[in-house]
Amino acid sequence: MSAIHALHGFIGSGKTTLARRLEQDLGALRFTPDEWMTTLYGADPPADEYPALLARVRALMHSQWTRAVTLGVPVILDEGLWTRASRDELRAQAAALGVPLTLHVLPFDPPTARERVAARNDQAGAHFVAPATFELFLPRFGPLTADEEPLQRIVRH
Repeated sequence: MSAIHALHGFIGSGKTTLARRLEQDLGALRFTPDEWMTTLYGADPPADEYPALLARVRALMHSQWTRAVTLGVPVILDEGLWTRASRDELRAQAAALGVPLTLHVLPFDPPTARERVAARNDQAGAHFVAPATFELFLPRFGPLTADEEPLQRIVRH
């Protein structure tokens, strides 16, 4: 049955680990922007080009995952959905497609996330996140708000 499973969490929260597990458990297609970026543009693309490159990847992924759900295939969207606006947009897309949305919420724990990102940065071929970038992005993360909770199915991890 077609469904959208989206992940809400910060860098290093365990989104991709959970997405891989859900992919297997649900027989779903997984869309992980970091993996696409690394495959297409390397582990650490130039910072000044990154936004445009990511926009291309997201546009391509969007066309693929929306096609998949219209064909009845469940999808895993391994995005962070850091902002209320991004979550509202996804809820609207799911409604327009007539597909149920489950939001998987991962804990927001910056010290643990820093450790995970540092360990991941040491792995060959992994998507690199500089410590300064992590700190720059930290205040941009917007946790799920109480008024959002009734708007879709929520699973806390």
